[in-house]
Amino acid sequence: MYLIPAGVDDVDAFVALLEDAAQWMVDRGIEQWRPGAMAAQRTMIVDAQARGELLVVKEAGRIVGGVVLRAEADPIWMGRPADSALYLSKLVVARSRIGERLGERILAGAEGIATHRAAGWLRLDCVATNRSLARYYQRLGYYPRETVVGRLLHDKKITQTGGVVIASLDAVDFEHWQPDRFATLMFVVRRGEVLLIRKKRGHGAGKINGPGGMVESGETPLQCALREIEEEVGVRALDVTPLAELRFQDTDGSSMLGYAFKAGDCLGEPHETAEAAPFWCPLDAIPYTQMWEDDLLWLPCLLEGSAVSGEFLMHADRLIAHRLRSTPSTDLLRGATQRTR
Repeated sequence: MYLIPAGVDDVDAFVALLEDAAQWMVDRGIEQWRPGAMAAQRTMIVDAQARGELLVVKEAGRIVGGVVLRAEADPIWMGRPADSALYLSKLVVARSRIGERLGERILAGAEGIATHRAAGWLRLDCVATNRSLARYYQRLGYYPRETVVGRLLHDKKITQTGGVVIASLDAVDFEHWQPDRFATLMFVVRRGEVLLIRKKRGHGAGKINGPGGMVESGETPLQCALREIEEEVGVRALDVTPLAELRFQDTDGSSMLGYAFKAGDCLGEPHETAEAAPFWCPLDAIPYTQMWEDDLLWLPCLLEGSAVSGEFLMHADRLIAHRLRSTPSTDLLRGATQRTR
């Protein structure tokens, strides 16, 4: 599969793909594109083709997908300037090719172009209420930054510099990966609220998260999570399920495997300790800006009861790349109940 610059004669076929996709979305109640809106932007697409920014995938001479990739920022990005960013829009796949992961391959092709051009970031957006599309981008490594005029902005770090031992997730053999440390988090959810803490000392001091800590020698992650919540806030977690397996690789070579659990209730009332200050937080008011960046990607899945696993590349405590996917909960239970050492 190759992304190639579109010819003049390809513009109308590309617009037709966009309009077909818009009708498909409206028929399914998806808020993203409206029929007629893409045709109304034909002049912009013609200009993009003339500049070499309209890239398409052809099979047997027919366009089956494409995207617009440009260096000029849309005004919605003006609050986040970047000298070396490329901006992606109008990603579309022929309806007959849905389910074949062609969209992922188009994104990968765009990322390859960004790498070749030494771009530091690839940026895109979607309608903020289109949660399925937002999750799709996030699972492919794009991070949600902010909402501007109803559009949820995402970006992905393409290159890294300065003191880097491991420069990308692709450079890590996760099939044989062995973490340096093991850690856990526990989230008690009941009556529309989740139990959170502000960490007072140790790793992540000052940040908000669920109770948790490092797995000790001879413990399973589940045993660690149950012990840590009692030590940190004085409650016993009930109805506990592992719902996230998270592999953290730092660019300096250090690594950590984390398990996150959801509990349906707890015994006792949480109280402050030397480790943590607990509080109950409404599920619709979680302070993600005061948490680790990766929490925004997987924690909503956990709170909904969906099991996920992922890999995260960190640099100086900042998230610079990630992958996230749905995972059978039985696989997580197997890992969470095995002794780590």
